[in-house]
Formats: sequence, C-alpha cells, structure tokens
Amino acid sequence: LNGCECEPYLTADHKVLLEFADDIIFGLKAILKTTGAGKGIIVIEDNKQDAIELMQEKVADIGNMEVFVARTKYPQGAEKTLIKRVMGRKVPSGGLPADVGVIVDNISTVKAISDAIQKGMPLIERVTTITGEKIKNPGNFIIKIGTSVRDLIDYCGGFTDDDVLVKMGGPMMGFPLNTLDVPMMKGSNGIIAIDTDETKEQPCIKCGRCVDVCPMELSPLYFVKYAKEENWQGMKDMSVMDCVECRCCQYICSSKIPIINSIKAGKNAVRGMK
Repeated sequence: LNGCECEPYLTADHKVLLEFADDIIFGLKAILKTTGAGKGIIVIEDNKQDAIELMQEKVADIGNMEVFVARTKYPQGAEKTLIKRVMGRKVPSGGLPADVGVIVDNISTVKAISDAIQKGMPLIERVTTITGEKIKNPGNFIIKIGTSVRDLIDYCGGFTDDDVLVKMGGPMMGFPLNTLDVPMMKGSNGIIAIDTDETKEQPCIKCGRCVDVCPMELSPLYFVKYAKEENWQGMKDMSVMDCVECRCCQYICSSKIPIINSIKAGKNAVRGMK
C-alpha cells in the first residue's frame, strides 16, 4: 500500500492516513481477501512520524499487515521503485507488478474502496492538496470530482500576486494549466501555484547528471538526441517505455532542456510502431 507522497509539496496521502486510518485498514483487509494476497504492507516515508506511529498502532494486532518505513526520497512513490525498495524485486522491462507477485495500490484508492463497501458511495470526492507560495491559504481539502480549479483557488483566497504558474499535480510531474476552468479528476491529487520560470533552454553539455539521478537506470540524454533525429527504434532499444516520467532528469538538467517532451514523443512513436 503506497503511503509515500508521490511529489514534493503534496500532503494529501499523509492527511488521509491521519484522518481516515480505520478506513484504510478496512479497505486493505478487503483487498487482501479479494486478491488472496498473503500480506499487506503499508509503506510510509520517514518524515511522517505521526502517520507511522498511528498505523503501527492500528496493525499491531493484525497478523498479516505491517508498516514499512521508507527513506524520504523522490521518486520513492513510483510503483516500480517502491517494489524494488520494499520487496527487493525488480519488475521486468515492459512488465507489471503482478509479474513479480505484487499488487500496489494508493492510499486514496483504498479509502475509495472502503467508502464504496461501507457507505455504498461511488468515487465522487477525494482529498487534494492546494498549495504553493502563490496560494494565500493553502491546505488539504475534500473536493468533489468535477469542481473547477478556479473555484478551488478562489476558496483558498486566490493568488498572492499575478506572476504565477499553476500546475495540476506536483512541481515535478504536474503539468501547467493554460486556464483555470478545468475540472478536478479522480487522479487530481494536487494543485500547485508557484513562480513562473523563464529560464531558457541551452545546449546539452553532456554532464551525465540526468543519467545519475534516473531511478530506472536509463540514459535520458540519448532520448533527447534520438527524438531530434526521429530515431524511434533507438529510443525503443534504450528502453524509453520503462521511463516513469518522474522528471528527475529534467529537474537536474543545468541546461534546462525539457527532456520529458522528448520522452513522451518517443513513447508515442514506439506505441505506434508495428
């Protein structure tokens, strides 16, 4: 059970663990019974000590559940990274967690399962983080699916000034919004409002830092090169489909190259290959 916050700034999963611990346990029991899995492991990062202590107390008398304390490190919450860290198993290239005998669910998913079973409530709401230095009154809120981003930001008092970049999601994997008149979806775990970044792209200096930080042990600098050449077979051979799009490579890039754009282009091209 993935209780690691998938991105910096976001604290929705942390809040769900603290406020709905009994629902999480109920939902996890339901998953174990339905799937026949032998053990449920709740993974929480070590910067959430209050949640760790609470969940350890909840599972103390449950024989097939335990809490695993993970080091706080992005992207700890990425599915394949989590499996390797907790279980010591590596999901094969192009494979699924089930291929190594593991099922991974998110905290919010388990909460929704609990609501469906205990209350008969469909997935019509979720906990979402609305934060960033440009939000006047940030926090975690239970929001209805379909609520517009504009309404939520207005509820938080609006922006501190007009020089703002709004992203759906977190600062790393979130995507910029061109308009605030878009609805929140079931996977909308956060809205972040930060300073605009007008740094211009520079040529690659071949420093290799993008390779060093890649949690999937890929070579992002070649993805950029091959995308420019439209060498989609080369990208496939370099395992571009294994990329989890955490954007660590783009974040660390001193040349400010939008590496993720090349990766997405490569993935789309590979999917279209016969």
